[in-house]
Amino acid sequence: MTDMLDPALYPKLPKQVRMAARERLKHFPTEYDIKQLEEMYNNSNKDKGVLVGEINKELQRIAGEAMLVNSKLTKLSAGVQELLNKP
Repeated sequence: MTDMLDPALYPKLPKQVRMAARERLKHFPTEYDIKQLEEMYNNSNKDKGVLVGEINKELQRIAGEAMLVNSKLTKLSAGVQELLNKP
């Protein structure tokens, strides 16, 4: 999906599709988000006062967002393929 943002890789891709891809990628968890969760998890194991349930809720939230983004990306990819296949 990040490849779609590069005009050199997909020169025929309309600007609106690139912008839509950029918008969808904003909500996809980044490596930073994953590291933050990992740090939260590690800290909760050090400090038993922190509930592991909070981490599970955050992971479920991120998984839900990822599933939503994935479904939107699938639709967007289908539209891109249609555009690229047009003469």
